[in-house]
Amino acid sequence: MKKTMLVGVLAFGVLTGSANAVEIIITSEIPVTTNPSPYVLQFLEEIEARTKGAVKGKYFPASQLYNDRDALAALGTGAVHMVWPVASRLELFDKRTGLLSLPFGLTQNQMTNKCFSSGLAKQMSGYLEPTGMQVLGFLRTAELLFLMRDKDIASVADLKGKKVRVVGGKVMLDAMASVHASPISMAASEMSVALSQGAIDGAMTSPAGWADVLGTTAKYGVLFPGMSLATSPVVVDKVWFDGLDAQHREAISSVLDSIIEKQWRETVEKDRALVEQMEQKGSQYRVVDSAEVEKLRAAFKTAAAGFTKEHADAIAQVERLNSTCSVN
Repeated sequence: MKKTMLVGVLAFGVLTGSANAVEIIITSEIPVTTNPSPYVLQFLEEIEARTKGAVKGKYFPASQLYNDRDALAALGTGAVHMVWPVASRLELFDKRTGLLSLPFGLTQNQMTNKCFSSGLAKQMSGYLEPTGMQVLGFLRTAELLFLMRDKDIASVADLKGKKVRVVGGKVMLDAMASVHASPISMAASEMSVALSQGAIDGAMTSPAGWADVLGTTAKYGVLFPGMSLATSPVVVDKVWFDGLDAQHREAISSVLDSIIEKQWRETVEKDRALVEQMEQKGSQYRVVDSAEVEKLRAAFKTAAAGFTKEHADAIAQVERLNSTCSVN
């Protein structure tokens, strides 16, 4: 009888402990092998180890649960707790977040400055709080390339008339239209088929997108240095996050900060290796000369003038962060 009671008590304890564990549901439209998916998995492993299993997570990559847009909309329903989308997805909820995707905007020096990146996360959270979202930090997606199926790009003029999948919401759509390209907004999971079938001529995406998604279907990779440093904000359900025990919030933030710091260092080298990998497979890669880069910068600046005027306060806040945080 005593033995039976003891087994029952132990079973109850296990069940109660399991019931009290915090579960984090994370979803993404990015494949499991493509940045930042490996870092999502690292985050979940480390947070479970740090909390001795009190906080656990499940990750659904490649739109298995939701694409990024729908996942962000699902925050607050309990179906999703955290999303690591491309920054442009936030524009659907507040247009001021478009400053994250301004062409020739954010730089590596800014985003690896802890003072600046923390301040930027608070700024974005302020815009998104009415929708129930909070930004905990920013990962590096990539310095984006143009990846073309049949046409090398050596100048701004070469973009004319090309159907190009872009990342960056309306801001980048307008910028690409300003150089007479035909920009198309499309999820990463759709661009491989679109490129192979000729629905698009090329895509603006990452070296990982080249190696893992498009492959040698994209024969030409072209970099305009500084054009677009894409980031992935880590967005949480604010009500859910605020409702966690303080030690769990601290653990999530601490592990995430560690992952982000490492991720910014590692992805620069990984991207370089991926470009070399594609060259070895027969694709071609070029860095456009500085004169053409300046032409693109001028065209994109003009195209973004409406945004910068409409959201001058948001731009000014970023400039204040530059000064306060002594960004080089």
